Amino acid sequence: MMKGSMETVLDCVIPFIHNGDDLNSISLVSRRFYQLDCITRKHLSVHLHYALNPSTLSKRFPFIDSLTLKGPPDFLTITLQGGAHFPQISVTPWINEICAKFECLKALHIRGLVVSDEHLALLAKTRGKDLRSLKICECEGFSEDGLVHISEYCNDLRTLCLEYNDVDGEETGEWLRELALRNTPIESLHLFLFVNYDVEILTLVAQKCSNSLVSLKVNQKPLNHLRDAFSHAVKLQDFHGAVFDKDGDYTGFKFPPSIRSLGIRHMPVTSFSSLLPYANQLRELNLTGSEKYIQCFLIERCPNLEVLNTDDVCGDMGLRVIGRVCKKLRKLTHYGDVTHMGLIALVEGCINLEYLSVRLSNISNEAIECVGTHLKNLRDFRMKIFTKAGIDNGIRAMLKGCIKLKRLTLILGDEGLTDVGLGYIGKYGHNLTYLFLNCKGVSDAGLLELSKGCPKLRKLILCDCPFSEQAVATFVFNIHSLRYVWVENGGCTVLALTRPTFTAEVLN
Repeated sequence: MMKGSMETVLDCVIPFIHNGDDLNSISLVSRRFYQLDCITRKHLSVHLHYALNPSTLSKRFPFIDSLTLKGPPDFLTITLQGGAHFPQISVTPWINEICAKFECLKALHIRGLVVSDEHLALLAKTRGKDLRSLKICECEGFSEDGLVHISEYCNDLRTLCLEYNDVDGEETGEWLRELALRNTPIESLHLFLFVNYDVEILTLVAQKCSNSLVSLKVNQKPLNHLRDAFSHAVKLQDFHGAVFDKDGDYTGFKFPPSIRSLGIRHMPVTSFSSLLPYANQLRELNLTGSEKYIQCFLIERCPNLEVLNTDDVCGDMGLRVIGRVCKKLRKLTHYGDVTHMGLIALVEGCINLEYLSVRLSNISNEAIECVGTHLKNLRDFRMKIFTKAGIDNGIRAMLKGCIKLKRLTLILGDEGLTDVGLGYIGKYGHNLTYLFLNCKGVSDAGLLELSKGCPKLRKLILCDCPFSEQAVATFVFNIHSLRYVWVENGGCTVLALTRPTFTAEVLN
């Protein structure tokens, strides 16, 4: 193929390539490909820890319509939420650049940063009319006064997500009332663990946005109090944030007819009459705080589940039920304790799993090998084991079978993994980009063996692992793809950024 023809083909193909690594590789081929990447890339994610100059990004990618600004790594943010404070990283230079240069921006996601009322006011006044999606999560520094500006100027939002924020001052929810009156096209409204709203305001939102609202996530409210809201939200498919009041009146209570995803707590037996008619159409279910046999009874009637999050489903018997009934399941988070027998029954039945997080009171190599044999689409595996059990061979078989695995979390007992097992992770973890290790039965030799592989690893988290500083430094030197390493040992925590020249990546 002639050079001109090849470039013509690339002109047509590049806009349809969305993987960040692929685009970065293409941009290195020639100046022409670099220029094509600059003018066609639409989605960017920036880690502010790497102190990127925002003007550099706006000049290189002038036409982006979706931007994510990230604060600390996910694990650091979660740790701080469970402990004391959020990280003090201001988004000021980015807000200024967005308001001055990012004229095509339609979607903005800010996570783990300090966002002030002044930031929200400036953003709303300059970009509010163009924004279709605004997500501010795990942030601090703003109050409801700042959200008033969002309500006033962002009148064409389709998605508004304000979750897990530390909000200053009194929370009344009046800004939400104004939002409902001014912004009727909202499709997704997520306010989980955020605002102390009144049910009447939520009903107003459902009424004003009845023709568009499909996803609603809120703080926990008795489900029977949402009767009026549900009567208006006729297109609602995704609802999370209700608790069943065991003394509440559910006579004639109805969920929206199109409901497909539910997150509920403390579900009593008396709730079944209102929930069972929808069981067959549910695709996602988040059950916590309910009696375990009630959960099993409900799950048996949900054959089309694709996502399930539960704190207990009758132990091994519950996993057998899931494996037998939920053949379409793609994601499972299970916080109850199970054994290797339950895990085997689960993976033999749910072969389409892509995400699996389990806690095990005991384990065997056979069970982990079974994961590798059956879960060919597994991309994220998180396993916590409470008993001593050598699983080196199981980990090897699992990694050899689960070739799509990108994220691996292992929280193990003293003898759960040896240096040989770490070597297996390095040798067979070809596509791993994230690795979380909490294990004591290992040494520097194992970490060095691990560093000989994992060619795509970007994030390494080590908790209570007996590795020396020298071994960790050698690991960082050997793994060129690594972006950061987080080490926590004996109350001492270190976060080391390993790629100071890192700039941006495409959102996946």
